[in-house]
Amino acid sequence: MSFLRRVAGSFGQSQGVGSDSHWLARALGGGKTHAGASVSEYTALNITAVYSAVGILADLLGMLPLRVYQRDGERRSLVQDHPLVPALGGQANEYMTSFTLRQTSQGHASLWGNGYIEVEKNNKGEAVSLWPLLPDCTHPYRNQSGADSGIRYRTQLDGQSFSLPPDRVVHIKSFGHDGYCGLSPIALHRQALGMALATEEFGAKFFGNDAKSGGFLTHPGTLGDDAQKRLAESMNKKSGLDKAHRVRVLEEGMKFHQTTIPPEDAQFLGTREFQIAEIARIFRVPLVLLQSHEKSTAWGTGIEQFIIGFRSFTLQPWVRCWEDELNTKLFTASERSKGLEVRFALNELARGDLQSRAAYLEKLMQMGAITPDEVRIEEGYNPKDGLLDRHFISTNLRDMSEPDPNAEASRAMRNALSE
Repeated sequence: MSFLRRVAGSFGQSQGVGSDSHWLARALGGGKTHAGASVSEYTALNITAVYSAVGILADLLGMLPLRVYQRDGERRSLVQDHPLVPALGGQANEYMTSFTLRQTSQGHASLWGNGYIEVEKNNKGEAVSLWPLLPDCTHPYRNQSGADSGIRYRTQLDGQSFSLPPDRVVHIKSFGHDGYCGLSPIALHRQALGMALATEEFGAKFFGNDAKSGGFLTHPGTLGDDAQKRLAESMNKKSGLDKAHRVRVLEEGMKFHQTTIPPEDAQFLGTREFQIAEIARIFRVPLVLLQSHEKSTAWGTGIEQFIIGFRSFTLQPWVRCWEDELNTKLFTASERSKGLEVRFALNELARGDLQSRAAYLEKLMQMGAITPDEVRIEEGYNPKDGLLDRHFISTNLRDMSEPDPNAEASRAMRNALSE
């Protein structure tokens, strides 16, 4: 028996209660970062770049068609009569659609590093509904007593604690240390996100202060009690943009001296742009998808390659994680032995480029890989009642093992020309 099998308790990174990254500190709003801002999985969404990056991943995993197939050797056929089909392609449960469920769970996985889905099964053991579980209230643990020994999942709902077997929980996780829990990118990169929040707060306060830097007042003598009271009332009378462009009168010969560094000297805009790039690195999302066109010209060939890279190196690992978990947890052993599986239709992401998609489908049809009817179905059209349900192949292609039917005619032509 391996060491991990003997370890009891919850999995995941161990943290002291006094740590700013501890789950309790993050649940209470996150501990203070060095920049002075509190960062948690909730407050991080206040950063526009984080909201956009997490939203892109969540929306894409939610919108991709998810279908049930039955594999027979190298052949795969679409399954329409399984009880799981409505939950994956339509209504995940009585309260939410499949899109909402996957969007929510992927958002959990992107922020907390772990997304959990409870699988509701019927009396036959078949999955019929899917329910999201809160990531901050759910975690895997090892139960070493009784018939239910092994890995289980504990979750809380309405103040009550529930224990679920592993085949009832789909666990979508990011990179982690132990293979059982994913690491929260928000907890790992609190300082970078704290700097983004602090920069945004600084800009808001700067404009709220009449777009002027701070400073101090000097007085040639000593202010009396009445003068101090009037000065305090004058400074606090208006706030934010209400005091913009207002003329202030300094009494008794007082002078204002500016002391802090102006935003242009502090590279304010450059810092904000750099933090967007930092967040893009955390979630592996191209800057152009975050509406940041820094160091890029316009949509074109270069941007297209960025999108291809995003699909290959960011989206596909998440898709593989989803497919592996769903195929393991949604089907019984008998169903898996029959070849039942679920697959995302990643080719849907290519629909935006009509010219490339048309050329791709045309080549598949010319080489006999698909029929014209299959092209029509793929593009949302009805088949032509079997009229186009045939495979075609270009006459310029032939089997190299067979004799060339035109060889004799070509030889006769060459002989005639040589005479």
